[in-house]
Amino acid sequence: MPARTITLVRHGQTASSARHAYSGRSDIPLTETGREQAAAAARRLAGAGVDAVISSPLIRAHDTGRAIAAATGAPLHVDERLTEVDYGPFEGLDRAEASAAIGAAFAAWRADPFGAPVPGMEPLADALARARAATADALAHHDRPVVVGHQGILRIVLVALGRIAPEDYFATRLVEAQPLVVEQPVVR
Repeated sequence: MPARTITLVRHGQTASSARHAYSGRSDIPLTETGREQAAAAARRLAGAGVDAVISSPLIRAHDTGRAIAAATGAPLHVDERLTEVDYGPFEGLDRAEASAAIGAAFAAWRADPFGAPVPGMEPLADALARARAATADALAHHDRPVVVGHQGILRIVLVALGRIAPEDYFATRLVEAQPLVVEQPVVR
């Protein structure tokens, strides 16, 4: 790995992610497949010079982070700011169910994720502020941290790092437990 990196790792599979449902703040455990994915990610990162693992407090991310910390020997830190986006009224629903339940507001959010939040949902601009702060702190204290989180919040970390534009939020997909290395990261 280059001298200065941040590695993003989405948690392993859960029952909700297997059915493409919005998990948000629900504290859902990894499936057996998810535990295997976490172990595989940990093996990939062993020996990579990781100096900290920083995880969302939700069990699916924390267990993935714990596997990585054990394999790398890096300390595991929990950062509440990496908790997944609060999806409010469509928590637990898949995209079709959310669209049917919420209608136009859901369609508007899908068209403009940062500009048209669904009522009762955490605005992505608010999530960006906390993701930006968590990422800046990780980079201020570590040279090669691994940040373990969720699809939504990690896409927002990529926005904070200037690696994707806000309008590319939905076009960006993070594969479960696949490390994504960002070289020479700078929080914007």
